Amino acid sequence: MQTTDAITAGPALPPTAYDDWLPALAPLARATGATVSVNLGWDLTWERDRVTRAGGPHLSVRVYDDEVMVGPLWVPDTAVGCAACAEVRERTVLDHPLVGDLTQAMRVPAGPAPLLPELLRTGLDHLAAHPLAPGEAYSVTVRGTRRHRIARSFHCPACGPSREDLTTTEAPAPRPLPSRPAVPGDATRTAASRLVEPGFLRDRLVDDRFGPVRAILRESHAPFAMSMAVVADAPAMGHGRARTFAETEPVAVLEAYERLGGYPYDIPLLTGRSYREVAGQAVDPGSLGRYTAEQLAHPTSRATPFTADTPMDWAWGHDLADGTPLLVPADHAFYQYEYAFRRDRRAARVAGAANRRHYFFDCSSGCAVGANHEEAALHSLFELAERDAFLTSWYRAEPLPHIPVGTLTDPTSRAMVELIRARGYDVHLLVATRDIGLPVVWVIAVNEKDPFPATFSSAGSGAEPESAIRGALREVAQLVTNPVDWTREQVERMVEDPWLVEELEDHVRFSSIPETRHRALAGLGGPAVTLEEAFPDWPGRLERASGGDVRGTLRYVASLFADAGLDRIVVVDQTSREHADAGIAVARAVVPGIVPMCFGHAQQRLDGLPRLRAALRGTGQEHRAIPYDPHPFP
Repeated sequence: MQTTDAITAGPALPPTAYDDWLPALAPLARATGATVSVNLGWDLTWERDRVTRAGGPHLSVRVYDDEVMVGPLWVPDTAVGCAACAEVRERTVLDHPLVGDLTQAMRVPAGPAPLLPELLRTGLDHLAAHPLAPGEAYSVTVRGTRRHRIARSFHCPACGPSREDLTTTEAPAPRPLPSRPAVPGDATRTAASRLVEPGFLRDRLVDDRFGPVRAILRESHAPFAMSMAVVADAPAMGHGRARTFAETEPVAVLEAYERLGGYPYDIPLLTGRSYREVAGQAVDPGSLGRYTAEQLAHPTSRATPFTADTPMDWAWGHDLADGTPLLVPADHAFYQYEYAFRRDRRAARVAGAANRRHYFFDCSSGCAVGANHEEAALHSLFELAERDAFLTSWYRAEPLPHIPVGTLTDPTSRAMVELIRARGYDVHLLVATRDIGLPVVWVIAVNEKDPFPATFSSAGSGAEPESAIRGALREVAQLVTNPVDWTREQVERMVEDPWLVEELEDHVRFSSIPETRHRALAGLGGPAVTLEEAFPDWPGRLERASGGDVRGTLRYVASLFADAGLDRIVVVDQTSREHADAGIAVARAVVPGIVPMCFGHAQQRLDGLPRLRAALRGTGQEHRAIPYDPHPFP
């Protein structure tokens, strides 16, 4: 049924409603220059057909028994969502029972409420004066009206990528590093970035009905300003800690979007190739750390054995030195990757453990966000350096230099120290930097009041040592103030059988047992040093080396990795179209030979790392078998 070339009625719309609905929409079609379709309820086949036929801007109108949803105004080849994106997001955010099956139509069983045509006319008068922007939708109900921004979804069955878009056989073009002028006084951040600007991400991404960020909540129990970004489709929520709640909001959103980057939603992969087949243009999987035969055979292992002839999936990255494209195993490039549901992570909600396969059981270590690829890669390297230094120091179990906490001058750090002490813990600030010459600190809180929980640890890194210390102290302060939701008796068995350490939380619990206290204290007893002696001329040396450009900072940090014998860095771009639409880039740096942060005793991927073996020479740990003592990283 059709009145003009621009307005189309769906087959579900009763003929009796024709006179009420279609004429009212004619001014909207003229005002937007878009084709307009109106249908009763939701029908994927209908919407997909409208998107295909549009050829230009299109406005979908859906009539329900108590609402008319006008829009979103979809414009092809732009970063705005279509009606199917809106349906995906609403079902996800509101936890709809049909979230995984948009093919099921949602019909309105009865005719629309009698008042809706009149309310729609009133709403259209408003839209005539205040037109919809691309990507905007307008809800008209008997309770009122509301505008929504609809972000594109990589799960969209109408405008999302096709299966043909998700596989590749050709290498991408080389990727040179463009210039990225830095913020004056901060060589790690791009001057043009607005990501931490108050309200910027909130205005673009927060909507309690369509998301992607459903809400940003303030944490009431944290001992400092802390917010949580609720992203319905993320594997974990994002958390932000800072001096004020306004500063925590963008950090929380960015962390949630970093978690989203752990899966290749719309990023092409090369599938079913063995290392032997692609060796000439791939990172050697064996150089990323290996599991021992004992680990792979253990019942708690989550990794699948492989050889050079095992077919696996691969993602493209680029060598940081010259931009050459290189392949990386997919489940190392994307830490949430599952062979069992290669292109539908939502299947994990209903799939059991059976048939799941990981050649690398990894975590988010080395994944980072930024305003662009170079900025994200830089922060990825800082995080890898932090984890590498922390783990190497832990496995060495030798005294480290310490910075007396009484010498700290940063007000926030001093406040965190006092808070931790008020809970009965002594605070030790250790210098963990080793052969990668970036500032890294390890904070240990030791319970001097009660035997349980015994200790908590965290680490920090960054161009500015005071900021690294502040971040590590905040995390430890949160650990000592959080309620302990486990008992000593529940975790004591881990002392006799460390294979029971299976999850991230188990590592924290292991370090809380009084019987492991001596192990955590092995790093104490080193010489006292000042902050300047620990990290001389930081961040000044970085500022000078950067030349005022994040690209220069990235190259300098890469040179510090090379000085430690880590001369190959491959950066995987994890940025989906959803990230790009929000102005966010996500990257994971893959560094063969670095010590990987893994959780679970059976998952510690420490075999085949000559640099780690060299670091253990001359210590009491040199001849110990892998896996070593479970680390306490939270």
